Amino acid sequence: IIVITLFTTIFGIYRVSKLQPTYVANATVFIGKGSELVEYYSKEEVDYYSQLVSIFNELSKVDGFFDNILKKNRINRTSTEVAYGLSFSSSSNTPMVKISYSSGSDDKIEEILNAVCDELINKIKQIAPESQPTIISEAKSSTIYPNKKKSPLTGFVAGIIISAMIILVMDFLDDRVTSKRRLAEVLPVPVIGNIPTHEKEFRKENKDVHNKQDAKVNISRSL
Repeated sequence: IIVITLFTTIFGIYRVSKLQPTYVANATVFIGKGSELVEYYSKEEVDYYSQLVSIFNELSKVDGFFDNILKKNRINRTSTEVAYGLSFSSSSNTPMVKISYSSGSDDKIEEILNAVCDELINKIKQIAPESQPTIISEAKSSTIYPNKKKSPLTGFVAGIIISAMIILVMDFLDDRVTSKRRLAEVLPVPVIGNIPTHEKEFRKENKDVHNKQDAKVNISRSL
């Protein structure tokens, strides 16, 4: 139990030492047909704008989709790298979309997301000329730190559970006769006595014995 639990806990600590924080930038874009944010949109209209965002999301994964805008903003990232760090979340009531960009580096993370928002606006204007998309919340970055206590604690608990399971399996597979109770279960006859497993010394009281050493009898069991 100690060895396995110690191993899994150390492994958890090792994993924690390799964890790095994740950097996330968020922005919100309004893609409605008018400049008024507080305006009624039917379910069909909201679904329509949501489909436009879905189309843009799929197109963004095409190799080279962001090349031009990345070069324009002097951002040293590949189009594929940017695309797979993006996530889009559309509102169910209004034609607004929240765009998030996550990366393992905080270098120009806000600039990248702002460039993506500009590209989204340009594409929406091309597809739906009647719309007036605009950025209502520019990119703001934040840092997500990993929970460094969770992994070692998980390793500790996993070590105890694995150890207990191994002990139970070994005990279940052990068919040796190691106790009087176990012997009584195996044999069809009752057990009336047992031979000691360790060496015993007996003193023999006999008039012909001249010293105690001669009176000692060693009895050992061999199986």
